[in-house]
Amino acid sequence: MSAAPVVCLVGGEPFLVRRELARLEAEVLAGGDPGLNREVFTAPDATPGQVVAAAQTLPFLGGRRLVVARDAHRWPAAAWDPLVAYLERPNPSTCLVIVAETIDRRTKAGKRLLEAAEVVPCERPKEAEVPRWVERLAKEEGLRLDARVAAALALRVGPDLEQLHQEVQKLRAFAGDGGAVGLDDLERLVGDNREASVFALCDALGLRKLGDAVGALRSLLGMGEPPVRLLYMIVRHFRHLWMARELLDRGGRVSRSEAAKALGAHPFVAAKALEQARGWREPELRRVFLDLVRADLALKTGGGPEVLEALALGLCGRGETHAIRRGRGR
Repeated sequence: MSAAPVVCLVGGEPFLVRRELARLEAEVLAGGDPGLNREVFTAPDATPGQVVAAAQTLPFLGGRRLVVARDAHRWPAAAWDPLVAYLERPNPSTCLVIVAETIDRRTKAGKRLLEAAEVVPCERPKEAEVPRWVERLAKEEGLRLDARVAAALALRVGPDLEQLHQEVQKLRAFAGDGGAVGLDDLERLVGDNREASVFALCDALGLRKLGDAVGALRSLLGMGEPPVRLLYMIVRHFRHLWMARELLDRGGRVSRSEAAKALGAHPFVAAKALEQARGWREPELRRVFLDLVRADLALKTGGGPEVLEALALGLCGRGETHAIRRGRGR
């Protein structure tokens, strides 16, 4: 099936955009010289009028042309008129690719583009979708990963598909074609990164391990992680714990799949939330959220990293007294 005359890549995830552009180039140019029938423009330096002029140009030596307009979301709404007119009668010998982080369907141009183009979502995956992406990338590389390893890699790396792809390739080089990788291999081969440290911080707080929490917190702050973002991740984690606590309080056995559906998270994440939630009572979690609100206010009124250390002390010290010990759990 040949590529549509107009394709819109929406989302801006670099890995997905690059893959889709490579696919379209192979399909549209079909082995020809890309230098002859491919043009790439970047907004706002290039105007919609320039892009349309290139799209209306006939291909050199037959075949089709590929015209790419990157960062189209940076064009003001008033500048889109030439493209809106082009969408009424696009050149069938050109595949025009519009790449944008977002398209505002409330505008005339956005609405018309989404109606006329083949729309390809290129958004960064949500947290619950990352393990499936790991499995997909592993399959493409000829690597066998079970669901536990895929989920662990997703937690270790996070939703950065470019880095996930690199780590999967590293594991593939270790295991060989059709080989398998276990959790021990993963721990040895995939180094900790900032995303993994964030999860380590949240898990330590959820388990009330003060030393581990402070160690992870200081490491993240040393890497330049903004305190406001760390607080956001802590709030999200304790929201999961509260939801898991509510499931447990209803009585009966709660399966991983039930918890995953209720939390909107991967079963691996949901299982960890259930485990940690067993260590918290509902009144404690209410007080936790009061502390989180106070920490948010403190950060927004000039507070620094000491706000988060005090928060960690309060969260991990509920019910008993702990001393802050750098780099050690209790």
